[in-house]
This record gives sequence, C-alpha cells and structure tokens, in this order.
Amino acid sequence: MQQPKVLFLFAISTKLFNTKNFLTKSSSIRYFNSQTFRYKHKTSFHTNYYFKRQITTAFNAKNVRKHLIYQPSSQSSSNTTPPSDTTSQHIHNISQVYPATDDTQQTPSHDKPSLMILIGWWNCKPKHLLKYVSLYTDKFHTDTLSHIPPFYHVFFPWTISRDIHRLAKELIGIWIERGKPNNIGFHVFSDNGTYHYAMLCEAVRDLSKKYSDYDQRQIKSSSGLNLSSEDAESFLNSIKSCVIDSAPSPISEKYLALGIVGGFLRKTTLMKKSASNSNSEKEEIPIIQPPPSLISVLSIFFTLPVVKRYQDFAHKSLYNIPGGTHDGRHVKYLFLYGPGDQIVPEKDVIEFMERLKERESNHINSEKKGELTIVKNRFGANSEHVQHFLRYPDEYISALKSFYNI
Repeated sequence: MQQPKVLFLFAISTKLFNTKNFLTKSSSIRYFNSQTFRYKHKTSFHTNYYFKRQITTAFNAKNVRKHLIYQPSSQSSSNTTPPSDTTSQHIHNISQVYPATDDTQQTPSHDKPSLMILIGWWNCKPKHLLKYVSLYTDKFHTDTLSHIPPFYHVFFPWTISRDIHRLAKELIGIWIERGKPNNIGFHVFSDNGTYHYAMLCEAVRDLSKKYSDYDQRQIKSSSGLNLSSEDAESFLNSIKSCVIDSAPSPISEKYLALGIVGGFLRKTTLMKKSASNSNSEKEEIPIIQPPPSLISVLSIFFTLPVVKRYQDFAHKSLYNIPGGTHDGRHVKYLFLYGPGDQIVPEKDVIEFMERLKERESNHINSEKKGELTIVKNRFGANSEHVQHFLRYPDEYISALKSFYNI
C-alpha cells in the first residue's frame, strides 16, 4: 500500500524539480541587481531594496505585449562590469535612490536620446520590431525599452485605460531606476503605436495631476514601488523627441477595417514581396480593399457608447501630445510617410502636422515657453505601410541621423 504513495511523491518531486530548472533556464524575468542594470550606478545601488524588483529582458511575444522589454545598447553591454556592494538601506521612495543622469555631457549639437522607447504596430511580430530595436542598440548605441500593444485592444478598447495606466507606472519606475535620464525619445509605428504613445503621455499627465493637491502623496505601482506625482511630471519633461512612422489617421470603422485586412495581408503577400525585392520600383503593390461587410460590422461596433468613449479619448490624447507653447515643453517630431501607404494615407499625416502647427498658433501668446519642432521625410510611392525601413534602409537611417544630429 505504501508503494503507490511513494511513487506519487516521487513523481510530484520530480515535476517540481524540473519546473524549477525550466524557470531558471528560460525565465523572462531578471533581477534588477544583475550586472546589466548595476554598471552605471556602482556607488548608489541598494541591493537589499531591489532584490524583489524585477524587469523583463527576454524579447518574445508574451513579454513584449505585457511589459516594457529592456535591451541595452551594444556599447553598454560590452562595457558592463560588476559593481561593488554597498551598505544596505531601505528606501521608501525610489526617486531618492538614484541622482539624475547627467545628459548635459553630450555635445550641444547632439540630440540622440539616452533612452529610446519603441511602441509597435497592430499585429506586429516581435522579430519585426526587433529590427528597429537593433537599429538603436547596435548602430546608435542607445538603450531601449519596447512594447507591442496587445492585439485585443482593437476589439476590447475598454481594456486600454487599465493597461495604459499600468504601463505608465511601470515606465516611470524603470525611468527612475535608470537614473532619470532627461533625454527620452519615442519611436512609434502606425496608428496603434501612435495612439498608445499619446494615451501613455495622457496617463502620465493624469498621474502627475492626480495627487497634486496633496503634499508628498505617493502613487503605488503594480510592482509595489512608490512613485511620486512629481516623478510623473519630471518624466513628461524628459520627453524630447518622437519618431512617428506611418501615422496618424483618425480612428474610424474604415481605418480599422483597413488595418485589420492590411495586417493579415502583410503577413502573407506583402512581406514576401518586400523581402524578395526591397528596392524594386516596378513591383506592383496589391490594393488593400476591405470587404464592405467588415466595414458594416465595424460601423455598428463604433456606435457602442463604450467604444465611442474610447474613440473620443484617443483623439483627445492625440491632439494633446507633449510639446509646444500649450504645455511649455520642448519636443520635436519626425514624421515618416509616403504616397504608397494605403492604410494611413499621406494626406492624413499632412493634415495632422498642420493641426499641430495650428495648435501652436492658437497658443502663441501663452506664458509657457515650449517649442514644438516638426520634421518630415516622404518616401517613394512603392513604400507601403510600416515598410519604409525595409524599402529604403539607407534613407531611413539617414533621416534618423539628421533628426538626432548624429
């Protein structure tokens, strides 16, 4: 009678042992006191405080749709050295742990961000976004954080506010733990990435105002870290640039239908043709035409009050992006677009740039001394939606170098 129990216990023990080994080998979570995150803060890293703080570093589909994935620049990772241990001390507010990183050591004409945040397009695969991550980490030697908004946001927009606020707290926490770099850059793709950037900034702005009437009030993040409302405001002030690739356009049933059809079509036809002949001027671009039935269904979907509220919030956030005299911040934007984009027409991008200029003229007498700079790069007619880097890699990199004054 004892033998079955012994075998059962042995099986359970073996299972637990294997699970532990599996998690150890392939875990996507790494502790913050790893060498990667400690090399810049050798004298101020409090090991005992950060032993529970974790960050995602493995770049895969599950992680990139839920967290911000950290990838150090090739220059940083090659120079990583283990720091010396410091005296343990419990810190209640993480903004007190690190002094702000001195970004003023860069040359005056150098605008390259010290931390780049990339937000992918709808139905984006991690391997596709990783090409842009590598562009910054390997060529521009910039640390990156990357995120792909979950695809279900399109069909369940009422979940966006919850996810955006969680991501905003996570982002501010990582920014503080990186030493509060004061030159943050964003690189966003398509409407999905652009609207999430706008709503992320709106969420951070909301956090900065939420407790402004209460002295030293703390915002609790999902990781258990306490973030002050001043931290949120400082993060907004640290945003200095944003690259917008193939966007934006107004959110409507037609746009959504084009995005869905174009996203799935690109997985088959467009990506194969682009990969086979990325510089061909004679290549025929298939016309993306969503079925009328899909537009009809989405038209009904957009009449739902909860969807309308999201739509209004998204548009409000987009026209309230940081930069200029309306909020007193210095931010510059680079718009990458072209006539070959069938999902986000170039006329929509041009109209949005004009609206930003109009917003500036409406606040010309404002006491806030911000500056909004608009830079644009128009690609050829054979460059489709979110395909500019694939079609014209040299021109794409040249536009970024010029934008960052590298």
